[in-house]
Amino acid sequence: MSLLLVTGLYKQEDGRFVGGYSIAELLSQYTQDDIYLHTNFSTTEYDQTKILKKHLRQQGIMTDYAKSVAVDYGTLYTDTFNAGSNLFETFKNNEKYLKNISQIILTTDINERDYRVIRNFAINHKVPITVFTCNEFKIRNTENMTIVEVDGSGLPNYHLHKEKIIEYLQHKNIIDIKRVNQRNLPPTKVNKAGKNILQLIFIGLSLFLMAYLGFLLMDRLSGTESHIESNIEWSQSIDHPDCHTVLECKALGDSYLNELSTYIDFGDEPHIFFENRSRTYFIDYQVEGTELTDITVKGDLPAGNEGEFIDLWHTLTRVFPEQYLDAIHTYRLFSDGEGNTAAFVSIERDGTTLGIDVRDNLDKPSTYRNLIHEFGHLYSLPIDDFTSDCDTTDLNCLKENTILDDFRDRFWSQYDEQWHENSGKSQAQIEGFYNNNVTAFYTPYQATNVKEDYAITFMQFITDKIPSNSSQLRDVKVQSMYENNDLVVMRVNILEAFLQLEKERAS
Repeated sequence: MSLLLVTGLYKQEDGRFVGGYSIAELLSQYTQDDIYLHTNFSTTEYDQTKILKKHLRQQGIMTDYAKSVAVDYGTLYTDTFNAGSNLFETFKNNEKYLKNISQIILTTDINERDYRVIRNFAINHKVPITVFTCNEFKIRNTENMTIVEVDGSGLPNYHLHKEKIIEYLQHKNIIDIKRVNQRNLPPTKVNKAGKNILQLIFIGLSLFLMAYLGFLLMDRLSGTESHIESNIEWSQSIDHPDCHTVLECKALGDSYLNELSTYIDFGDEPHIFFENRSRTYFIDYQVEGTELTDITVKGDLPAGNEGEFIDLWHTLTRVFPEQYLDAIHTYRLFSDGEGNTAAFVSIERDGTTLGIDVRDNLDKPSTYRNLIHEFGHLYSLPIDDFTSDCDTTDLNCLKENTILDDFRDRFWSQYDEQWHENSGKSQAQIEGFYNNNVTAFYTPYQATNVKEDYAITFMQFITDKIPSNSSQLRDVKVQSMYENNDLVVMRVNILEAFLQLEKERAS
């Protein structure tokens, strides 16, 4: 049997390596099976990488198929971490060695996109997969795999839970009960010419990295997080017929979530195949009030049927408060390929367009999350919250003391203003910003700008229970929404509407 271990690789402040990588040595001590390691080694910390690879090979762990990136290792601090080299997407599902893999063990301190690719590979090839998680990001689709939570801190503290991990792997007969003799692998053979080429490549990468890091330094990439706390008044009175305080309404919303779980899991995700297609518009509906009126057909739908997307519109108007939908003048069906823009709202002074990608909204959990996300934009970006100098939701025109301005002032003021809008920046810059502030966001996309941060926070607020014991900034943002009575009521009503809809469809 051959095991594939996919893990993150971090350093503590004292320089010791930690993270999911810690599981590698455990495996080598309790199995004679071949162990392949996929992780991201750092070429900028060459000496430490060389020592680490040698140590791993002495433990009988194959590192030949792991990847290298020109970025320092991530760092694990007491209360936070930065992702460093673990941020990059490097897993390739077509490499030949994968044909020999009979078991995958994965930790969630890696890039979330790589996690999805590996998960899909395992499911498609019927390879058993065990996922150990410290809740670095939320695992949505748990189909056909085993999830083991070793720590709920959101920090890659796998090295603190070795006994728990060993016991689980032994219980599942993935490793032996008794220690085995240590294996040695022969060092990788690289001929002299190959070494010279690698040295030249390394020198070139080093020069590029120096220039690149200099650019980032000049660009003032700041990653300091202020200590921000929520201040929820749980006994605050609420005007709602079925709950009368913030605490009661939170509990009522949670009960709706629990009941909804018999019909739908908001965390489920389809196995996405990412495509790059130009954006194509298929059908436009004009909207009067909440009714679809004039229709303009520009092409045949490549997925789904028109009736499904008309039903989707009716779901939107039934679940969400009507006063925030009045601005929608156009309901548009489009696609830019699977896995890209799932939906959008274009908010302008002369009207708002809601766009739905017909390829990305065919499964219910994703569709519901997309609707909640886009409604978060509609709620937080009314055009009247922007000065008359702008006809769109340009952040430069955002008025003071508005929903998004208050959110920006509270959660983004520690960043330089140039990082409040990142959609026009390079992917490397956005990843750098996210990497330096990884505990402030659930996903890299959330770091695009203040708008997306609010919408994703809102979606978490609606679709999950409060992360009450966390002090990480991304969770504090969710907690802060319970400070707003209107949002507390809205959460109850939205979840109740979804529940009633699902009950009717099931009857």
